[in-house]
Amino acid sequence: MAQAIHFLGSRNICKMIQLSGQNEVKRKGLLEFLRDPSSFSKCIPNLESLEVKSASEFSAKFKVEVPEEMDITYLKNLGMKMNFKISSHDNAVTMHGEGRSMGLKLKIDINVEIIEREAYSIMSWNASFDAGLLEKLLGKEKIKEFSDSIILKMVECINS
Repeated sequence: MAQAIHFLGSRNICKMIQLSGQNEVKRKGLLEFLRDPSSFSKCIPNLESLEVKSASEFSAKFKVEVPEEMDITYLKNLGMKMNFKISSHDNAVTMHGEGRSMGLKLKIDINVEIIEREAYSIMSWNASFDAGLLEKLLGKEKIKEFSDSIILKMVECINS
């Protein structure tokens, strides 16, 4: 599986962290899988609960495990609750999520474009993540480590 993950950050007013990548995915019906909250949500690591509100909206509660080697002794995991809206057109799916962790606001926008091939699909994606004050508390590098770990697990799940 070809994979690229890029982490770019800026100190502008938005404080958005940019992530992107491209993966070969062997899952049949990839677009339909990504458009369906009940299906796609199964790839959210450490999912604790899911509430499907409509065909294009869902809420998810999940945890992000904090590795011991990160030396954040006061945290073992971060509980997150996010509300997502999914929209799609042609060969693309967009997800917008807003939520909280430790009482702090989070926002994420994910854009996925699919190019179907005979035996696989090429999934190109980019995400903008606003960690807000969470970035100041944990630091940009720790947020990067969490993000990379979550993305790798989700891509593996989507590919299976």
